[in-house]
Amino acid sequence: MELSNINSNFSIKVVRDGTFISMGSFIHNSPKQLVFVNNEKFIPILLEKKNISCVILKKELISKVPEYLGIGISEDPEKSYYELHNYLAKNTDFYWKDFQNEISENSIIHPTAYIAEKNIRIGDGCIIGPKACILERTVLENNVIIGPGSVIGGEGFRFIRKQNYMIPIVHAGGVLVHDQVEIQANSCVDKGLYGNFTEIGEETKIDNLVHVGHNVRIGKRCSLVASSMIGGSTRIGDDVWIGPNSSISDNIEIGDRVWVTLGSVVTKNVTNDQRVTGNFAIDHEKFINFIKSIR
Repeated sequence: MELSNINSNFSIKVVRDGTFISMGSFIHNSPKQLVFVNNEKFIPILLEKKNISCVILKKELISKVPEYLGIGISEDPEKSYYELHNYLAKNTDFYWKDFQNEISENSIIHPTAYIAEKNIRIGDGCIIGPKACILERTVLENNVIIGPGSVIGGEGFRFIRKQNYMIPIVHAGGVLVHDQVEIQANSCVDKGLYGNFTEIGEETKIDNLVHVGHNVRIGKRCSLVASSMIGGSTRIGDDVWIGPNSSISDNIEIGDRVWVTLGSVVTKNVTNDQRVTGNFAIDHEKFINFIKSIR
């Protein structure tokens, strides 16, 4: 898509034309990506990201932008950006092309479960429990179990706050659940924001009352135990244990074979083979030694 194809409804004036095929924040790293910049402090990040092809920003920042980037200007770049995103998500195939449901005859779907009328794939050997909801843009591979009352493909939580109102941001992606995943009762997995998938890796097991936010990617053979919460755009490696009532902040990187103990609040990246504990979570041994020191 060309910047010059954006109509005037979004209050964007094109200064230098450019082509983009994706949208997203700086962390998404999609090819030929359109982003927005509200503040000069983000210009260094913009310059580092070679996948970005176009930017929407305020007029006074034009001189900071290299010549290879397409430029659109707006008095409120964030508002214009998300209004454009919402329009593309709801009215075009920029992010997603609809398809008819593909549901294996070898799957078992409880009569009280809800399956959306389009954009669903359910593979062989899947079991969908009572009152479960499989919403649009959900792909379940083979031998996936969805427990009673769980919601797969829900709208994620993203709102832009302005002076006296809030703008809801449309989620244009989906959920991809790989082979032999089990999601037990009353858990929610939100779909991706920018046309991408929230992804659950092979053989991962998710307990009751677990929330998985938009754009999250979870590796293979992970265990997410009851009442744990994974914030949006977090990446979790393989063979990870997320303990009961743990909270993982958004945009966190968790390596392979990590153990997050009961009730931990993780706000920083965790490297391979670490065991972390506490609020805010630190190395488990450090936490235990500290507790011993104050008793």
